[in-house]
Amino acid sequence: MISLFVLKSGIVKAQWTQSAFPLTNEITDLFSYGNVWYVATSNNGIQRSQNFTDWYPSSTGIGTADIRRIISSIEGANIVLYAATANGVYRSTMLGYNWTAVSNGLSSLNVGDIFSDGTILLASTADGVFRSENYGQSWSAVSIGAPDQNVRCFLKNGSDLLAGLANTGNYLYRSTDNGLTWSPYGSGLYETNQLAKLDDKLFASSLTLMYASTDNGLTWTPSSSGLVPGMYIMDMTTWGDYLYVATLAGGYVRHADSSSFRMITSGMPQGGYMSNTVGVNSLNIVFGTISDGLWYADPGVITAVTSPVLPDFKVFPNPANNMCWFSSQEMAGKPCAFELCDMQGRRMVLRDYPSLSSGDIALDVSTLPVGMYLLKISSGANVSIQKIVKN
Repeated sequence: MISLFVLKSGIVKAQWTQSAFPLTNEITDLFSYGNVWYVATSNNGIQRSQNFTDWYPSSTGIGTADIRRIISSIEGANIVLYAATANGVYRSTMLGYNWTAVSNGLSSLNVGDIFSDGTILLASTADGVFRSENYGQSWSAVSIGAPDQNVRCFLKNGSDLLAGLANTGNYLYRSTDNGLTWSPYGSGLYETNQLAKLDDKLFASSLTLMYASTDNGLTWTPSSSGLVPGMYIMDMTTWGDYLYVATLAGGYVRHADSSSFRMITSGMPQGGYMSNTVGVNSLNIVFGTISDGLWYADPGVITAVTSPVLPDFKVFPNPANNMCWFSSQEMAGKPCAFELCDMQGRRMVLRDYPSLSSGDIALDVSTLPVGMYLLKISSGANVSIQKIVKN
């Protein structure tokens, strides 16, 4: 089957800038408080910066370099940070300058996600979900779903708590008693990895699909328009009237009144290819990538002027064994460039054509390893991205 996924891009009012964050750091989460950005990594703890140039360690007291999640919590008059790590849960009352372990009662220190509403904490671990009513000083197990299900995320929705799950079974659970008991909830979802709320609409993502609900999670419908089909959805967050999404095909935004996503990372190398984390505050939009570091821009990037769509490229065969052809008669005589990258972000092919003689491009994929690749075709400010499979 031949599939082409076209993305729109245009002239932006702001530019993407690569931060000085070391490329060797494996980014897992982004968090900001005030004008300070905290970056969680799986191999170098937590790093913080106020200017994206000077980075400082912010993991004192944490007994592992593998950090999965950072959140904030308003507890009385205090702002408290929590970190979910490979070595349990940690708490900071000093904005990350110092951390204290708060894992008493956790039967597994392998913590994937953490949630706080200022009253209770929930931690998803390899042994299931645990709950705390005393800021993590003690924890007790709570039952969410079947024993072999994996809780991936939590969301506060009014008086309800929602938990997104993976593996076989129900993929969304709800608690109406502050996380003490949980019941299956909603229909239409498959494997919930992230949850977000934008105005009166809920969003949920599986590995490759986005869903939306307008009835507080009771029913869900596919809502991936504008995203590259089949590309992994890695992270999402909301700020103001926008939902921001990091995918392996780049970074996207969707307004609360829109039914479609649009790419905003076209100004980054390879269009923000291999984006895996996203964070937003009033000053900056930030995307972390798997192989190309940390990038930031001011909110002007979301007001990009949409330019004409790049003409369709017919791609055949796809999947391909030896040769693959890209054809667009409308592009004959026009400049065109394309990049082919593997799923680790490594560029396999780069070609630049000042003028396509016939609108046809031949690509030899015979020497490439079997797997999935991302093809970016660009002409001027217009970009088309396609998933290519080598078999």
